[in-house]
Amino acid sequence: MESIADSILKDLKKEVMKESTREKVSRFTRITKNESSAKNYAKAMFDVASDAGKIEVIKSDLDIVYSSLLVDKDIYDFFKSSFIDGNLRMRILKKVYAGKISEETFNLIAILIERDLIHTLFAVIVEYENLCNEYYNIAVARIITASDINNIGNIEKLKECIRNMIKDRDVHFIFHTDENIIGGIVIEIEDIVYDYSIRRVLTGLKTSISDDN
Repeated sequence: MESIADSILKDLKKEVMKESTREKVSRFTRITKNESSAKNYAKAMFDVASDAGKIEVIKSDLDIVYSSLLVDKDIYDFFKSSFIDGNLRMRILKKVYAGKISEETFNLIAILIERDLIHTLFAVIVEYENLCNEYYNIAVARIITASDINNIGNIEKLKECIRNMIKDRDVHFIFHTDENIIGGIVIEIEDIVYDYSIRRVLTGLKTSISDDN
């Protein structure tokens, strides 16, 4: 017979999983809502970096900040919470990041915390990277497969085809696995999506059958 504790644990797991899924879905919605603010901060940061000759330094800093401040939910929630004293948050940041990131990057985080905008930091990092790609004339090609990219044949040929499509720019490739596409491949180049997945084929087939009925 299931105990009350087991029943509560099961319900907690169900609710946590549900909320975690909602969090993932809503993250990009929040990024969109914060897009204007994020672009302004990223542009200001990029201008400072450019003037100081620190474009790559600050890009590296933001990678460190992302990997240390944003990937752990408990840490991120602590620093974005308006219920926790801002001075305390700043003291912790100074203690941990001192000598490890540039003054400019630290000042950005401090301003976002002071203005209760730390929730925009992820979007700021994304926008800063976009500005770097634009500055270096780099196009980002995101290749999505259902399994590990090493299992896909002729990957070098695919990369060469993409480079030929974007002859006037260097191409930076990002590989991502998503089992939901079932099979095939999806290629995203900035705002253009080339969907050659089995999921798209099945969706189209389902729509066609529905239309026929």
